Amino acid sequence: MKRIAIYIGILLLVAGCFPDDRNNFMVPDGFGISATNTVLQASLHTGTYSLGIAKSGIGQSAGSVSITVSQPACEEALAAYNKANNKKYKTIGASFITLDKEQLAFNQKDVAQTVTLSWDPEVLAAFVGLDTNYVVPILINSQDLEVKDSRGFVMLHPNRSGINVPQTSVARVVEAKDVEPGLDGKQPELQETVVLDVNLKPAIKNLGIHFPVCIDNSLIDAYNLAHDTQYQAAPEGLVTLVDQEAVIAEGAVGGSYRVLLDKSVLLKNSKLEEFPSYLVPVRVQQEKLAATLSGEEFDLKGLSFGNMVTYISFTYYAPPPGLSVIRLWGKYSTTGAAWSDYIEGFTAGADRNVAVDDNYVYIAETNTSKNLWAISLADPGIYKKLPVGTVADAGTFYLSCPRIIPNTDANINGGKDVLMVSNMIAGDPTLYIYDKGIDQDPTALGTTTWASRRLGDTFTYWGTLQNGILFFKDFNSTQGTVTFPMEGSLTSKPWLHARIAAPAVTGAGAYFPFPESISKGISSVRGGTTSWLTSTTIEKTTQEGADNNPTLTELSGYYADAAFRFFQFEGKPYIAYSRQVDASDGRLFILEGEPGESWESMLEARNVIYQAAIQNDAEQEAALEPEASPMASGNSGMDLDVRISGNEVYIAVIKQNVGLSLFRMSMN
Repeated sequence: MKRIAIYIGILLLVAGCFPDDRNNFMVPDGFGISATNTVLQASLHTGTYSLGIAKSGIGQSAGSVSITVSQPACEEALAAYNKANNKKYKTIGASFITLDKEQLAFNQKDVAQTVTLSWDPEVLAAFVGLDTNYVVPILINSQDLEVKDSRGFVMLHPNRSGINVPQTSVARVVEAKDVEPGLDGKQPELQETVVLDVNLKPAIKNLGIHFPVCIDNSLIDAYNLAHDTQYQAAPEGLVTLVDQEAVIAEGAVGGSYRVLLDKSVLLKNSKLEEFPSYLVPVRVQQEKLAATLSGEEFDLKGLSFGNMVTYISFTYYAPPPGLSVIRLWGKYSTTGAAWSDYIEGFTAGADRNVAVDDNYVYIAETNTSKNLWAISLADPGIYKKLPVGTVADAGTFYLSCPRIIPNTDANINGGKDVLMVSNMIAGDPTLYIYDKGIDQDPTALGTTTWASRRLGDTFTYWGTLQNGILFFKDFNSTQGTVTFPMEGSLTSKPWLHARIAAPAVTGAGAYFPFPESISKGISSVRGGTTSWLTSTTIEKTTQEGADNNPTLTELSGYYADAAFRFFQFEGKPYIAYSRQVDASDGRLFILEGEPGESWESMLEARNVIYQAAIQNDAEQEAALEPEASPMASGNSGMDLDVRISGNEVYIAVIKQNVGLSLFRMSMN
């Protein structure tokens, strides 16, 4: 034992001769702001923000740190940030901001503390207005410890939120055929529920808002004066409030309320008589706004308010003898929201292509959601998602382009025309065919190509499902349009049979064959500066893989960036086409020809009998609409489809991320 004790003593003596280096690699204590971004976002309306200050390092030093806002040193730091990042932030003065502590003391073991900034939301809102560049520059410094690099300066950006009703107008043109019983004695639907949205942007965490809604006829005179109109107050019951208040749930970016339109009020003994134009101003009462924050009442101040009134108008229309074209309805905003805000669950900006049959307008969301929508022709407030259980998770976008395909087989969809939808893929596209009706999953039909190419952005069709041909434009290369014959089989893959090797441009587009022959038509590119009259030798039985080099004739600039439909109505030929004139002006045009006139001649003559902006706040029914749409679109152009149903023609026109309108053409 004595020997062991001697050894221990020697070891301790030796150890004492070496320095204690255990902390040599620890970071010295220093201060920093607890933030991952230089620009910190806060709601202007909550009136407070808690800023974290941290002391990090070895933990052996005490010290204090001071916090300053909007002082000269802060403004110098802000100016340096603006210069380095090409920004234009401006200072919110120190007189607007209160700090609960201007200095924080940390002992050796303290890690984090907070300082609370507060302000009067109403006063600050009046100062910043709608300018989004105002910030509170915040700087920390210490006489005791180092302030860590890049962690001593931040900017607090108080976001001012705004309330807005995006739908400024709902226009209904009422004529006898829409409200009186037909020859079969069937009464048209006379009631329509319209959903109106209220948006809060940006949203405020855990904040909810509700405010009453009212019909305010006191606004009619001012509206008439501003718009040079002569609207009158509507009879009681023409418009009623289904919901008495608009509600935005806590943390949500928007809410809605409903109104009921009842056109039976306009009838006398089931007959429509001429009536004066009526206007119903439906106003969200911002002065009676109430708010909750995390379930508790909250005094919300400083909001900005945009449009808070939707004007619902009713105009009598007696179609003159002859051809008539009117807009039946539209889903669009004139203030900023995409039309898809009016369909719950629709993905904004995914609306590229459109199809129409006797009952519905169809839109496939061009993304990976698999959403395929059917919107009622009679009442656009009625819509549904179609079943997509057989749609595979494959392709760039799972669904892209819907089309209505003529069908003559009684064993397929009861002999009625079928809805076919493409996907978009760099390879072999799949077609989804609703051969059992739109309420059952579609049949998936693959295709086979000889090379990988992006197909499916859009497609066109000629003939019937039993004896037809399908056209896909190649997006990624200059290889033109590829073709697939369809022979009624929904089990064997159709092979790519031929190719129209022009126009030699990349991008989404389509070949629109004339009804009489697949060998003549129009080639068009979305976003292009022209379209081409195309004459080729293509036939349905062309040898597999063969190229067909067509003769191309460049069309007038009037046909740039267009989609086309050709149809006969009341003995005359018509061409309906959509054109994105520029980013803020997308239009429907209808050309009329003489009996027996060729499509080529009609294109050259360009006899426009009707045109309308896809989205226009001021309707001019049964007349040309030269005004541009008020909203812009920088996306993939426009599409349209035509359906002849009985003695009427329905034309659905879509402009991506802007709007959808349904027009009706009839002979009176």
